[in-house]
Amino acid sequence: MSGFSTLVTVVALGGALLLLVAGVGHVARPQRVRSLLARQALLPSVVRIWTGRLLGATEVGVAVVVLGVVLLVPQLSTVGYALLAVAYAVLAGYAEVLRRRRPGTPCGCLAGGRSTGLPVVIRALIFAAAAVAAAAAAAATAVAGSVGTAAVAGAVIRPGLELWLAAAVTAAAGWLVPELVSGGAVADSSGTPPPRPGSTVGTGID
Repeated sequence: MSGFSTLVTVVALGGALLLLVAGVGHVARPQRVRSLLARQALLPSVVRIWTGRLLGATEVGVAVVVLGVVLLVPQLSTVGYALLAVAYAVLAGYAEVLRRRRPGTPCGCLAGGRSTGLPVVIRALIFAAAAVAAAAAAAATAVAGSVGTAAVAGAVIRPGLELWLAAAVTAAAGWLVPELVSGGAVADSSGTPPPRPGSTVGTGID
């Protein structure tokens, strides 16, 4: 596996692990998901209801499929990474619309409560791009193996322990970095950010 293929694979797997963590958190706290979707007010109410019910399960499902394919059926890694790329592209698009239309509102991606900022969008785009590149690298390796130019194509595609450890570190960085560099205000548990200094919002003063 080349240096570039290793890098994009590590980042893509880190994205899959982070998506799994996010999905588990959303499954465990469905009320918070529904509250945040209501606060964001980007989706129609009917869509919000189903999104609130299915978001966490969908994230967990995508992550499990991706990780399962990479671990158990590495020859199909291209499909898994492509699915991951679509998931993160959708998340990036939603976060960008939220950032522009509802400034000050958290995306609820993970446990952080800061308002959605550009780092959140960039994180999703990085994972989406890495997944696309990993899919392309896996496809190229599979083709090379099919024509006999890679003696151990399966071993090349299947990540080793070092790559999984690096992916875990990448997932942790993906979780923490946007929170650390974000300048947004911390929202309360309902997803409502505190008023800015000098603001009369929530004080009863017109």
